[in-house]
Amino acid sequence: MNVFRCGIAVMALLVVACGNVEEAPQSTSESEILSEQEAELRACVGTLDCRTNCRCTDGVCVPGGFNPLPPQSHCDAAPVRACTTGADCTTGCNCTGNVCVSGGFSPPPNCLLAPPDSYENDNSHTTASSYLGNPQLGHTSHRAGDVDWVLGATNINQLMTVEAYNLRYDVSLRLDVYAYDYPTRTLGALLTSTSTLVCSDLTPTCRTYRTAVNVTPGVYAVKVTDVRNIPAGSDWRPTAGYDLKMY
Repeated sequence: MNVFRCGIAVMALLVVACGNVEEAPQSTSESEILSEQEAELRACVGTLDCRTNCRCTDGVCVPGGFNPLPPQSHCDAAPVRACTTGADCTTGCNCTGNVCVSGGFSPPPNCLLAPPDSYENDNSHTTASSYLGNPQLGHTSHRAGDVDWVLGATNINQLMTVEAYNLRYDVSLRLDVYAYDYPTRTLGALLTSTSTLVCSDLTPTCRTYRTAVNVTPGVYAVKVTDVRNIPAGSDWRPTAGYDLKMY
């Protein structure tokens, strides 16, 4: 009888001591937290895959550039093209909240692209704009590799000079001047070319591309090529541009 009571007492003590035998929740390890944080970082190949004031380091977008640096959360989001009006956005995109966003068309447009300038379509010598004697203002290189063609004419023997100036947002250009048969729209010989600034100082005077050639009366074709080494169609930064004059 005493043995039975002792057994019951021992069993009761075991139940009280053990309580609920369900497993307690395990705390998240530091490695798991780090993995989740890394998964939220924006992957990148180059800086254009990251937002403004961010840079691509070891395959992820991180704060970088000018102080004050943005928070990491800023760099985790995809880049966007800033805008003030719809004119700052490419066809099919609207300016909403100062950002170019799709207007709902299918297929959706790439709203990172800059809009073409007022001289487009001047992407070939057969659709070139005409130089009418006054500087052409507001040319843009709305994507890497953009080409602008301009036709100019003279009725005298002269030293013809072509100048791209007022360079905007780090545009890099090459100027080519060709002989041109206007009646047949046939491109002739390359007469002169340059891809070098007139001088190296960071002044408006130096930030100019200029080339010159002796010509006879006739029509001449000028080709302006954007030679920036960036992926075509992915540059969301402010649109590079220049003004052009011939004399």
